[in-house]
Amino acid sequence: MKKLTPSLIAIAVTLSLYDSSSYAISLPKVVSDNPQCLIDVPKFDRPLVNGDINTLPVNAEANQFEAINPNIAIYKGEVLLEQGNRTVQADKVTIDTQDNNNRTVTLEGDIIYQDNLIKMEGDNASMNLNNNDANMSPSKYYLVNRLGHGIADKIQLRKNNRYVILKKGSFTSCPTNDSTWDIKGTTVIHDNEEQLVEVWNAIFSIGKVPVLYSPYLQLPTGDKRRSGLLIPNLSYDSIDGIDFSIPIYWNIAPNYDATFVPRVLQNRGVQFQTEFRYLNEIGLGTLAFDWLQHDSKYNKDKDSHFNGNNYGNNRHRWLFHWKNDELINSNWRFYADTTRVSDNQYLTNLNSKYASQTAGYLTQSYKIAYNNENWDITLGYKHFQPFHSEVKDSLYQTEPQLDINYYNYDFGPLKFKTFSQISHFLSSGKNNPKAWRTHIEPTVDYTVTNTWATLTTSGGFMATRYNQNNIKRNTYKYKYLEKNVNRFLPKFSIDGKVIFEREIPFSDGYAQTLEPRIKYIYIPYRNQSNIGAYDSTILQSDYIGLFRDQPYSGLDRIASTNKVSTGVTTRFYDKKKVEKFNLSIGQITYFTKSKTSEHNNGLDENSDTGSITWATDNFWRLNDDMIFRSGIQYDTRIDTISLANAIFEFRPTNDKLTQLSYRYANRNYIDTVDKNSFYKGYKQDISQAGIMTAWPLSQTVSAVGSYYYDVKLGQSVDGFVGLHYSDCCWGTSVQYGRKLTDWDNISRKSKYENKLSINFELKGLSNNRDTKAKMLNFGKLPYNTTFE
Repeated sequence: MKKLTPSLIAIAVTLSLYDSSSYAISLPKVVSDNPQCLIDVPKFDRPLVNGDINTLPVNAEANQFEAINPNIAIYKGEVLLEQGNRTVQADKVTIDTQDNNNRTVTLEGDIIYQDNLIKMEGDNASMNLNNNDANMSPSKYYLVNRLGHGIADKIQLRKNNRYVILKKGSFTSCPTNDSTWDIKGTTVIHDNEEQLVEVWNAIFSIGKVPVLYSPYLQLPTGDKRRSGLLIPNLSYDSIDGIDFSIPIYWNIAPNYDATFVPRVLQNRGVQFQTEFRYLNEIGLGTLAFDWLQHDSKYNKDKDSHFNGNNYGNNRHRWLFHWKNDELINSNWRFYADTTRVSDNQYLTNLNSKYASQTAGYLTQSYKIAYNNENWDITLGYKHFQPFHSEVKDSLYQTEPQLDINYYNYDFGPLKFKTFSQISHFLSSGKNNPKAWRTHIEPTVDYTVTNTWATLTTSGGFMATRYNQNNIKRNTYKYKYLEKNVNRFLPKFSIDGKVIFEREIPFSDGYAQTLEPRIKYIYIPYRNQSNIGAYDSTILQSDYIGLFRDQPYSGLDRIASTNKVSTGVTTRFYDKKKVEKFNLSIGQITYFTKSKTSEHNNGLDENSDTGSITWATDNFWRLNDDMIFRSGIQYDTRIDTISLANAIFEFRPTNDKLTQLSYRYANRNYIDTVDKNSFYKGYKQDISQAGIMTAWPLSQTVSAVGSYYYDVKLGQSVDGFVGLHYSDCCWGTSVQYGRKLTDWDNISRKSKYENKLSINFELKGLSNNRDTKAKMLNFGKLPYNTTFE
């Protein structure tokens, strides 16, 4: 082969049958993390040349060169042309410049074009040097360094490569020699400028079997958002039957878009899902609305009382969601986070990415806030939608609530702050009291600190006024309430912490810290039985909770406190300063009885002083793949462990994990914390053990499963098992689970629903999602990692 000097050969320019910004057919980029999938995929392993490669010189090699003066040049035999990132091979190349208005290049025999993005093969190709229009036929094309290939009877490049036109073309993201599925079209046009692909007479086929036909299909490409059909979703489960949906994307503007999803559920009906997203100069948000006109299965279940009487009177089923976060200016912000559904069973039946049923309720919250260097003011509204109608009337909403925080740190070591709040409490229960509450809480802190110790002294008072209405004194729990109540409580605390550190001998750079902490709190007793419990509930006393000022949330219950909290934490760090182990243990010692009144709860009725509550937390990173966490809370007032939990997780790689967990809650503790009469009658100790795992059985098959068992009830709580198959071309998952859906108050037994689910995915056309992660969230108790 002879090396020839470059000719005016914009020929290699011509042989840019592909511009660096275009694909033969451009569909979502497909990059595989499985090396086996990339076998036989064209590689580009030369240094990448950036900039306009059309201005670079062209190197030409051929076995023979013939010039027919003055306007025809012919290269024959193993012709090789190189320019920047692109190369062209052919048996014969002819350049004809006789007509200045129609200068052409013709390529013949075993044509191969490749650059850093695409490789094309064909038998014949031509190009007009005047307008850069080009044709190749027939042609095969392959994406470089990633999955994606296809064929076409003819490829045309027009308008300086803006348009890539395939005649009778196809695309698949399967490996090079695999076409398990593909999309064919009589005409496929890729518009590089608008970043979209249009397909006429599109046929989606699995193997040689046509599955779906569309007279016209438009697919967005690149980073530029385009309106059009997105990839359909198809699944099956034993409850809803076939579940098929086709998302339709509307790119309204660069900062606005919407998605419409017609969804057909075989056993329910047709659901319409909509989502509108916006981004403006002051913030962003999402607005969603789902509608199901007639749910056949829901109406049938309601008529048969499948889940008891936990049904509404609704004829239609819907979901509304709005999340908004806007910074109006440097001081003002507006928040909205609201989700509401038509009925209590909606999330159990239809699921949603906007909410989960495990919380037990949905929240509708709106806030407008102002802040500057000294002030933080928030006006909010909060409403709840419980999933059990029996507890609906017991919940209180804040409509509205005004929070005012003032900070002033200009007094040297003294820090002054004031928290104020005005709240209006309403309930849907007609016999429940309503109230206005005004609260002010100024505090002065004095802190002394250095590199190894901190001491903070704090003093202040809490003044609260209640105006309570609609008091039904014939109801026992309201018999002590009074219309107007004033409450004044001073408070004082002193909190000290020391950190000791040492190198551990003979430990290869390990270090240990010892961190004792002691906190004293004093708040005098005020009888609060004349105040309703609108937003207060007992908080858990884990190790961090031992050092809270108050055991209650909210402001309605402020317990008398004359206590000292003591604790110690030890930590071990390796030579890279990674924490490998910690253990905390602490207790609360009361010098006088802590209470809010003589009537509020079981804990108020005790007369215990001394060491009341113990708590311990533990973290142990056994190695980079294994972590153990645990916590225990012991309460001497019920003389037993009140809460306990433990979790162990082994995760050697991203696709391998096994998690063992246990949780315990004492029945007497539950009775004390939760006074809701709806739950009386089936309370018992909660003692549940569980296992969750995801593990590859081979390179293409993975198993996923979980099982949670209630030791006290002797029954399963939740469980599922699934298999996921995924090769380089397609995937499917099969999952079966027994899901707890409700509780039967009459039989005092849990209600379950058995569900079989089958899902399909096509590599390169499905959403970028972790299918196994989604499978782990199949049950009521989703996967939560211990590694974060």
